[in-house]
Amino acid sequence: MLIDDILENPWDIFDDIDKETKQEFELSDILVDIACKIINYRLDNDMTQKELANKLDITQAMVSKLESGEYNPSIGFLFKISKKLGWKFELTFEERYIDASVQYSIEKDKMINEKTYEEIELLKGFAA
Repeated sequence: MLIDDILENPWDIFDDIDKETKQEFELSDILVDIACKIINYRLDNDMTQKELANKLDITQAMVSKLESGEYNPSIGFLFKISKKLGWKFELTFEERYIDASVQYSIEKDKMINEKTYEEIELLKGFAA
């Protein structure tokens, strides 16, 4: 990928990385999302890790691991936490595909922008 290319999808950066490493990054991304959700809940409710641990019936060390992204919780564990915090728990699986019409639109916009840039440069030459 060239520096001047527009990054349409953040995961495109990892196109040249092996599948296993890419999956590790994707899992880390999920664990960070979980950690942020728990941290935000705790801070929004002016709670310490110990207070949150008591509410969830887990140890303060476990709250710390969840907030740091070190721990990969099971679906059952996340479900129990969500119920204790009054959250809706939802798990989504989706097929990965590229919408050809969106991809076409992106490429078309890119071509138009490049053409416009060329025309502007040409006009600058006339104005000089």
